Amino acid sequence: MKHLALLLFAAAILTPAPPASAGDVFETSFESPCVTGPTPKAAGADISKPDPSKPGEKPVWSQFEDQPNIDAEGGSVVAGLTNQTARTGTQSLFIEATKLSVPYLGAVFVSLPIPIEGGKCYKACIWGRNDAKKPLLCAMAQLFLKMQIDFYTDEGKTETGESQYLLQPLPGGKGHAPSIVTTGWNPVSLRFVAPAAAKFMMVSFRCDSSAERGAISGTVYFDDFTVSTTDDLPDSLPPAKP
Repeated sequence: MKHLALLLFAAAILTPAPPASAGDVFETSFESPCVTGPTPKAAGADISKPDPSKPGEKPVWSQFEDQPNIDAEGGSVVAGLTNQTARTGTQSLFIEATKLSVPYLGAVFVSLPIPIEGGKCYKACIWGRNDAKKPLLCAMAQLFLKMQIDFYTDEGKTETGESQYLLQPLPGGKGHAPSIVTTGWNPVSLRFVAPAAAKFMMVSFRCDSSAERGAISGTVYFDDFTVSTTDDLPDSLPPAKP
């Protein structure tokens, strides 16, 4: 079993990410499938499926799951797309919790394999925003966004090196100013060094409930996921072993 490196952040890295440049090796937003309002995955906003209105376009996400029907007392987590708010383009991804009281349940979206070069330093970044009308709150029970990066010597079959993690409380850590706010978009990012043998990486995002008991309600949005090369080494992370 491979070793895992865990980075736990009480707040997101709030230094604004640079615009798309030659350093970007992958960038995507949530423009497909096209929607005309807040649309759950179950109603057609499945980012892991081709958009029928765009023949020939392939999805960039391999998995997209939510929990719309946990049980009568456990609440729900619904994920989908909306055109009512976006950082760029016209759409973003939303995750809405309604009286969610079951620990460790939520929504997940996973990328397809992304080509990289072993030994290089990268930054993975996604932007988040809290809903103004139905915001997530810092309470005893809350949602957490977990970014996980796995490395492969081929397209998602043979793993290599150590997985890297970032754990972000939503909208922020208890006792701290929120990192994901209602007034604008803020980045959640993770810097890492790819293992020497790595040729591909896959990124998964899990938005799960915490272990504490309590009903969680609110909506959060995500947009503009990028992977870029960077000269800045991770603050506390040595180069991953091959």
